[in-house]
Formats: sequence, structure tokens, C-alpha cells
Amino acid sequence: MNVEKFECDDKYEAEKLTGFLAIQEDNNILLDGLANIVQNEVVIVLKDRSSHSIMMKDRATAFRLKSLIEEVLLQKKRILGSNFKDYVAEIIIS
Repeated sequence: MNVEKFECDDKYEAEKLTGFLAIQEDNNILLDGLANIVQNEVVIVLKDRSSHSIMMKDRATAFRLKSLIEEVLLQKKRILGSNFKDYVAEIIIS
């Protein structure tokens, strides 16, 4: 088990990110894909096919999140939970 921390633009963005990556009742997450990265903005696709942007602190943090999302989608890593404190999102992975 490992905790990855991602600094977001503000508290709302951290809360949004952890909500999208939260474990649902069926033990899955809402995330279905990664649409794009524009500067420090990560655009994700949910299972309902809606797209949402998450503003990260900087471009480097956006690319770290992109890497994690890709590993989760390729089933190399698994999200066990998520939490946030202020503007920092914490993603628990295995």
C-alpha cells in the first residue's frame, strides 16, 4: 500500500479529484479514461462518458497524475481509497 499526494489548484479541485477516484459500492472507481492534459489541467472521462477537468498545482503534477491514471487503467496499480486535506489529494494505491 502506498499513498500518492497530488497538489491541486485549490481545495475544491482536490475534493473533486478524490471524489472521481473514490471507491464505489461495487468496489470500482468512476474513472474510465484520460482525455487530455493542457498545461496544469487534467481532463478525465468517467464511466458515464462525461468529461471533467481537474486543475493541478503545476504541469509536473498534472503529468504525475496522468501517469498514475494510466497505470490504474492498465491495471498495473489499483486505487484502494482517496482523501484530501486542503488543496492536497491523497490517493491510496497498491
